[in-house]
Amino acid sequence: MPFTLQNPSPGNPVTDFIFGLPPVTRALFAGTVGTTLLANFAIPIQTFLLYWPAVTQKWQLWRLLSCFFVGKLGFNWAMGLYFLYRNSIELERGKYAGRSAEFAWVVMLIMAASLAAGYFFELAVLAEPLMMALVYLWSNDSPHTSVGFMFGLQFQAMYLPWVLAGWDLLMTGSFPVVKLMGIVIGHGVHYAMDIYPSSNNGAALLPMPSFLTNVFPQDPNGPTVGQAGFAVQPPRATGAAPNLTTAGRRWAGTGQRLGGS
Repeated sequence: MPFTLQNPSPGNPVTDFIFGLPPVTRALFAGTVGTTLLANFAIPIQTFLLYWPAVTQKWQLWRLLSCFFVGKLGFNWAMGLYFLYRNSIELERGKYAGRSAEFAWVVMLIMAASLAAGYFFELAVLAEPLMMALVYLWSNDSPHTSVGFMFGLQFQAMYLPWVLAGWDLLMTGSFPVVKLMGIVIGHGVHYAMDIYPSSNNGAALLPMPSFLTNVFPQDPNGPTVGQAGFAVQPPRATGAAPNLTTAGRRWAGTGQRLGGS
């Protein structure tokens, strides 16, 4: 049975915005806002962090999901939320228009790979790898889109993930391990979902589970243009050079290691 939610307060600008989002983007946006507000005002933030002993010994399985949504309120968190939203909605209403089930599978693959990498790098928060992987996927889908960065710098979207990693290095003085992790994960998902099938007569390397099509039924007439007050680029022909400017300051901060402050 398809999973649908009805707007409880039509005419309310907040609920109109939330319920105007496509389903996967709505889940990511609402999950990030809701979890972060709980962690900052109601429940200790440690409850949401990825501590593997708590997962494996105490069966606190919610940490496997909450670590992608939790954050400390501030400018960096707000910018990270914006770019998570921006890249997610452009993918879901562009490349994956009418195919939210497939986009949900992409997000699940990113999360699974991030959990594996987070285990080895001892990361307690995985919001940044998720955001960077989506940035990488969007930049591959719209490589010639014009992107605006700080100090009036303009470049094509294909360079955006690397500019973000370099900016993080410049601002923190630390090697941008977490951002590069997101780039690697994004490329791995891009290979599994796009490159491999195109080179093997459409054969799927990581087939999408059938239950996702029941949760997110395919809609061939799904929206390709933003319906919540934000313009979104529709799919373009290969080689096109759309002029979409993304204003940038500082994206999300560096990842948080276990036991970090």
